[in-house]
Amino acid sequence: MKKNMKPGIILPKNTFFYTISLESGQGLTREMLELHYPVPKGRKVYMGNHVEYKGFKNALISVEAKLSDGSENMLYLHVGLTELDIACTCGMPGEKLCFHGFMTLHNLAWFRRLELEDYYWPGIVDDDKIKDKFLTTEVTKNWIKVKPKEKFGNIFKSNIGFAERERFSLIEPAKTLAYPIGGQEAIAYCMAYNLGEHHVHLPILMACLGVTSKLGNDIVSFKQFNHQKKLIPNVSYTANQQMLNAISLQQHDIAKRQYGMPGEGKKQEEQSLKQEMLTLWEQAIPLLLNERYNYSYYTYWLRYLRSKPRKSDMRDCKYSLERPVLSLQLKLYQDHFALEAIVTVNGNPLQFKNKLPLFVVDKATDLIYLMASVQDDDLLRWMLLYNNRMTILKQHFREFQDTFFAELSTFYPVHFIDPNSKKTVPYDFEVISNHLS
Repeated sequence: MKKNMKPGIILPKNTFFYTISLESGQGLTREMLELHYPVPKGRKVYMGNHVEYKGFKNALISVEAKLSDGSENMLYLHVGLTELDIACTCGMPGEKLCFHGFMTLHNLAWFRRLELEDYYWPGIVDDDKIKDKFLTTEVTKNWIKVKPKEKFGNIFKSNIGFAERERFSLIEPAKTLAYPIGGQEAIAYCMAYNLGEHHVHLPILMACLGVTSKLGNDIVSFKQFNHQKKLIPNVSYTANQQMLNAISLQQHDIAKRQYGMPGEGKKQEEQSLKQEMLTLWEQAIPLLLNERYNYSYYTYWLRYLRSKPRKSDMRDCKYSLERPVLSLQLKLYQDHFALEAIVTVNGNPLQFKNKLPLFVVDKATDLIYLMASVQDDDLLRWMLLYNNRMTILKQHFREFQDTFFAELSTFYPVHFIDPNSKKTVPYDFEVISNHLS
C-alpha cells in the first residue's frame, strides 16, 4: 500500500516510503535494522560501499549510495516521533525495504546507533523558509548537524519538550576586625570554583595565607591554601575565622564526594549535595562580610587546591546578603513565543557577568549573590545553557502549556509582554489563548 506523501516532501506523490519503528528514543541500531531485511552473509558485501550525506531540505535527509554491487541510488529519510521512513530511487519493489536502503542505513549506523533526534523539528523543517529562520544546518559528506540558532535558544519540540529538561525538577516555589598593617602575613578567603560541563565541582570556601600590600588594602602574593592535610602553621585564627574554617572543611568534603561519584550515583545524589553546599554558603556569607580579604579563584580541578595559590587566578570577591529572585518573561512575536529567565535583586534586574554554580555575579557592581534555592540555580543554569531563551511556535503553545508551562508558572512568577499595549502584565493563559487563533 502506497503511503501518503510526508509533509514538505517534494518527491512524486506515489513515492513509496518504508517505515521502521524507532525504540529507546529517536535512534536506529543495527539490531533494529536487521529485523527488516534478510541480513547478507559474508564480509565482502559490506566492503567498498560509499555512502554520502547530500542535504536536509523539505524535511528530508538525502543520502547518496554507491554500493559495491555497482548500483547508485539516492535515499531519502524522514524522521518522525517514533518512526523512520525511507524512500529509494529504485522504488523499493514489492514495497519492502530494498538492498540499497538496508546497506545505506547499515553504513550510517556503523557505530551501533544512528542518532536521529536532530532531524525531528515538527512545524519547522517541513518548510525550508521556517527551518532557515529558526535552525542552522551544516552538511558534510559524513554528517549533518541541525541545531537552533543561538538567538532562539532552546526550541520546544512537540511531543518531546525542551532539550536537557532533566537538568532540574520543580520541587518548591521560588524564594526570595583588626586588620594587619602593610607587608604582613594575613589570612584571606577565596571561593574556589570552576565552570563548564565536565570535571565541575561545586564552589567551596578555602582559607589561604597571603602577604598584604604596603597599605594593607589587598593581598599581593599568596603562599599556601589551608586544608585538612596541609594546615597553615603558626596562625592564630579569630573566632570568626574558626567558624569559616569549619565550614570550609565540610564544603571540601561535599565537593570531593560529588566530584568522585560515578555517573548514575552522581545524578541521584547531586541534588542533596547541592542543598548541603547551599546551606553552608548561607552560613558562610555573613561571616565573610567580617573579613577584609575575599577572593574568587578558578581551580580547573579540585587537585589544583593542593598546590600554591596562583595570584593570576585570584579575583576580588564582594558578597551580598541579598538573595536574587527568579522569574520568567514571556514575549509574543509574529509566529512564536520566547521565554526567558529574569533575575532581580530588590526589583532591579541583574545583568550577568557570569554564572557560577549556586551564584550569580552582577555585571554592574561585581557583587556576588547566592541563589535562593538549588531549584532556582538548576533552572537558571539550564536556561543559560541555551542563551536564556526558550522558543515555542504558536501552533505548539497549547501543548507547551499543558505539558510544561502550567506547572512551571505555578512555581515561578511569569510576566507577559502584551503585543498590543506593549505593557508587561501577569501571565494568564486565557489571555494568551486569544493570540493563538
